[in-house]
Amino acid sequence: MKDNALLLKNIIWYDIDKNGYINKCFKNEGAIYIYKRNLSLYDKTRYYVGSSVRLANRINTHRWCIINYNKCIERGSGSPIFYRSILKHSWYNFKFGVLEYIDLSKIMNTKQKRKTLLDKEQYYLNSINPSLNVCKIADSPLGIKRNTIFSVNLSKSRRGKSIRSAVRICTTPKVVTNETRLKISSRCQGVNVKVFDKSNNFIKEFPTITSAALYFGVNTKTISMIFKTGKSYDDYIYKFEVKYNRIWVYDIKYKLIKVLDSIKKTSIWLNIPESTISDYIKSNKLYKNKYYFKNIETTNI
Repeated sequence: MKDNALLLKNIIWYDIDKNGYINKCFKNEGAIYIYKRNLSLYDKTRYYVGSSVRLANRINTHRWCIINYNKCIERGSGSPIFYRSILKHSWYNFKFGVLEYIDLSKIMNTKQKRKTLLDKEQYYLNSINPSLNVCKIADSPLGIKRNTIFSVNLSKSRRGKSIRSAVRICTTPKVVTNETRLKISSRCQGVNVKVFDKSNNFIKEFPTITSAALYFGVNTKTISMIFKTGKSYDDYIYKFEVKYNRIWVYDIKYKLIKVLDSIKKTSIWLNIPESTISDYIKSNKLYKNKYYFKNIETTNI
C-alpha cells in the first residue's frame, strides 16, 4: 500500500538534534507518533509509526535504545530496522510528528487504554505502511527475526524457573487496622512540586506528588522516585519542597491519638479555632488538660 498523503499532509514536523532530542517538550499522554527519514530529494521518504500511553517516556526510550543498541538487540526489544537506520544516518536526518493524540482520561482500565491505542495504531500502519516498522501488526512480534544470541539469553533467563499455568488467588481478606492507618499517616509528608523546562523556565506548580503525577499522566511512584533520587525521567526539571503541615495530636500521657493533614482539619475535628492550635503548638502546653499538639512527630512517648 502506498503512503497515504492525506494522513501526512497536516502533520507538524519537529527537528531532532544529533543526540536525539526533539525541539519540543511533549507531555506524557496517549498518542500515535511517527518518525520520517528523508536524506535527499532523490531518496524515498521512509517512516516509522508507533503508539504509547505516555508519549514523553516513549521518546526517551527510543533515545536510550540508540545509545544502548547492543543491549536492546540482546533483549529483543525495540524496532531493529528503525534503530539501525538512525545509527547509520544519525538522528539529524529524522523528523518527528504526532499523527493523533488519544484522550484516555475517561478510560480507567489499563488494558482497555492499550487496546484503544493499538486499534488506532493498526489503522495508521495499514494506511501508511511504514517501511521502518518490522511488525505490520500493532503490538505483535510477527515479522521480527530473532538471532542466536537472543535465544541463548532467553534460555538462560528461564533456566531453573517453573512456569505456572494459573495465577494464585489469595482468599484471605487483607485487614488494615486503625492503628496501622495511623502509623502510615504519621509517616507521610506533604510535598510541593515545581516543574521547570530544560532552560529552567517555570512551567507549573503542584501541591502534591499525586497531582503532579495526574497532570503528566504517570504513576505517583515515578514522581516519588525523582524525589528520592534527584534523577528526572524526561526533559523536565523537578524541584520539591517538603511541607511539614501535619498535626500530631497526643493525650495527657503523650499517647498518639490522631494525625491530621493540616491545622484546618484539626480545628474542624476538635471544633476549636486554628489560631488556638497554633498557639499551643508554639507553647508546647497541654490544651484543656486533654491534648498536646505537635507539627512534627514526637519521640517522647
